[in-house]
Amino acid sequence: MQKDRTQTRLRELEKIVRKEQDRLFRFAYMRIGNRADAEDILQDVFLKLFRSEENLKHISNLEHYLIRSVGNCCRDWQRKKKYNLLPIEDAGGIPVPDEDRQMHEEFLRIGKLLESLPDEQQEVVRLKCSDGLKFREIAAILEIPEPTAKSRYRYAIEHIQNTINTKNQEQ
Repeated sequence: MQKDRTQTRLRELEKIVRKEQDRLFRFAYMRIGNRADAEDILQDVFLKLFRSEENLKHISNLEHYLIRSVGNCCRDWQRKKKYNLLPIEDAGGIPVPDEDRQMHEEFLRIGKLLESLPDEQQEVVRLKCSDGLKFREIAAILEIPEPTAKSRYRYAIEHIQNTINTKNQEQ
């Protein structure tokens, strides 16, 4: 009986991993900037999901649940590594495997644009632009009202536009 239940949970988790793994990996990578750490974070999230006694069918929105879990793990990872993190401008000197080069370059470009924003605005911009979520979904994941998500995004985009315009005028 226990073995059947475990096998059923494994099959459910396999379906979830197949469907969500790529998107969640990109989500983690764009916050961490390192393949191995992003993979470790995903593995931790999927293991916690498998080990939880909570029935997967009771999770009302699995996508939001997984994104929130990965986001929380990324924040925990950043807190633990806070004093070991390189400034974004130094991250360009780290050797990157060829298969990660494009994603890493995108991480660096986005990181440079976002580094002057408050953390709350950075997260909304990442969720909207990198992950393609709607404001309703962002609000649910971050547990904030939808108008707050929209205003954080608007202020962030205005700041980024002003930064780009200022740099263009200086050239």
